[in-house]
Amino acid sequence: MKRNSAPQAVPKTVPRPINPKFKSRLPAIMTEISDKLLVIEPAIEQVNEQLREFLDYLDFEIRKVELEIKDLSWRDRVDLGAVKEAESWLKQLQQLKADFNVDVMTSPPRTIREMVDRIQNLFEV
Repeated sequence: MKRNSAPQAVPKTVPRPINPKFKSRLPAIMTEISDKLLVIEPAIEQVNEQLREFLDYLDFEIRKVELEIKDLSWRDRVDLGAVKEAESWLKQLQQLKADFNVDVMTSPPRTIREMVDRIQNLFEV
């Protein structure tokens, strides 16, 4: 049996009638959202740079503490208290890095744009 591997066109759905008040307000809502995004997007891009710079410094601190732990662990007399304190600090730094997702923090404008496009296509605004 042979399959047709050509991409199938997604049938365009015809918008169904919606509440007249919603229909009349929808273009203004979309315009307001787009206007706000024009302000938000450049600010998010600027913050993105500082967030990534912070992550670079955080990576350095993590590596520094890892080396400190190795150094403390290989001394003639190991100070277990100092090792445990450094390990605790390292765990906190690593957890901060794990929770610090720049793409998630800076994605709202991109997500909003995608939703605006979907709304405009769905309701033919």
